[in-house]
Amino acid sequence: MKKALLLSGLLTASALWGVELTLKKAVDIAVKDNLQLQAERHKVQEKFYEYKAAKGYLFPQLSMDYFFMRTNQPPYSIMFRMNTHSLQFPRQRPPADPTNAQQVFYWTAMSFKGMEDYFNNPGSNQLYDLKLSLQVPIWMGGKVRNMVKGKYFEWKAQELLADRKAEEVAYNVSDTFLKVLYAKAAVKATETALKDVEHHLKVVQKMYRVGMALYSDLLRVKVYYESVKAKHTEAKNHLYVAKKALAFLLNKDWKPEEITVKGNLYCPSPQEVKKELSQLYRWAVNARKDLLALKEGITAVKYYKKATLGNYLPNFVAFGEYHLFDNYRVANFVANSYTVGVGFQWKLFDGLNAFNKAKMLKEKERELKTTLAFAQKGIDFQLTKAFKDFQTAYAKVVAADTEIKQAEETLKIVEARYKKGLARIVDLLDVQTRLDMARFEKVRSLYECNKAYLDLYNTAGKIWEVVKQ
Repeated sequence: MKKALLLSGLLTASALWGVELTLKKAVDIAVKDNLQLQAERHKVQEKFYEYKAAKGYLFPQLSMDYFFMRTNQPPYSIMFRMNTHSLQFPRQRPPADPTNAQQVFYWTAMSFKGMEDYFNNPGSNQLYDLKLSLQVPIWMGGKVRNMVKGKYFEWKAQELLADRKAEEVAYNVSDTFLKVLYAKAAVKATETALKDVEHHLKVVQKMYRVGMALYSDLLRVKVYYESVKAKHTEAKNHLYVAKKALAFLLNKDWKPEEITVKGNLYCPSPQEVKKELSQLYRWAVNARKDLLALKEGITAVKYYKKATLGNYLPNFVAFGEYHLFDNYRVANFVANSYTVGVGFQWKLFDGLNAFNKAKMLKEKERELKTTLAFAQKGIDFQLTKAFKDFQTAYAKVVAADTEIKQAEETLKIVEARYKKGLARIVDLLDVQTRLDMARFEKVRSLYECNKAYLDLYNTAGKIWEVVKQ
């Protein structure tokens, strides 16, 4: 069976006075411009950049710092001088006679005393320090790689949820499109009813003028005519609102009177649809986007749990630093130094923090698995309900068709009898009421039939099989 939403019509074209839509055109516009879908695409990009940010921890980290420091703390003041290779101790005048032991001894003692005084009170010194730091992760206990994998599957899950949101938007647009067709058909039905009642009114007026009808007959027809006019106004208002809702879903500023929809409501037999139920169930269980997203989410949680348990393993890193120094001017470096090394860190006890986080993630995994199992079991019920609703709507369409044929035939007979004075106006209006109700029931049943058909494919995650063909 051809997977089309039972809507006929040509490809869309823009009219000079407005816009002309078929279902396919409406869905295409919604997929491109709907605000809900745009928000979902931004969510996907958020998860993508989270994944890219996590991958950054796999690469070396390079940073640059530039500091100006001034201090009179002896260790740091001396270190500032040593960094620029400008440390100088106080000089003592050399002995007058280098061969005189007493003079040499005194000079040596005073030199050490000067050094001691300098170390204890070197005065204030300053330093300009440009530092380049490099850290290279060698092995981080598997934390980083497992976290990156978790972010990857979280990103893919969000992509699948965005695809499911697109299906839901397509479903909502299709349902709203059907409501427009429903309202359009209801307007046509009320117009037909108005023509019938106007015809009855002319007949009664003619008969009243020749004395073959009572004035009360004329009043009854006029009252019924006004009730049909009210229904016609109601149907037109429903059409206006439905078109407004369609423009809203498409994110367009079209006025309802500018929108023309092409298509007709049509309902296939339940026998045709029943043949597809088993295939729809397989599609739903194996390919529905939100269920696939749950599976990806479960995989992501597993990797997050591994990353958390990695906190109990040591981290091995390599590191390096390079400094440029000066004591007096910015960017006029006169000395440099470097440091390189490797090391490891091992957190031996963290108050069971990582252990309890891993337990929490295990519970999250169980939650998602339970949700997935519930969703898979619920699909059978949802498909069954949609199919039964379809059968009910189809039965109503058949019954309404039969009722319309019978009411039309009865109306001809009663009208002929009324003209001969063999039937009352109440009998005529009763048959007309039955005919009008049958027409409205057929229109409503056709909408319900199409909606149930939509529900079948939307539940199965195959809405595009309906709206894109």
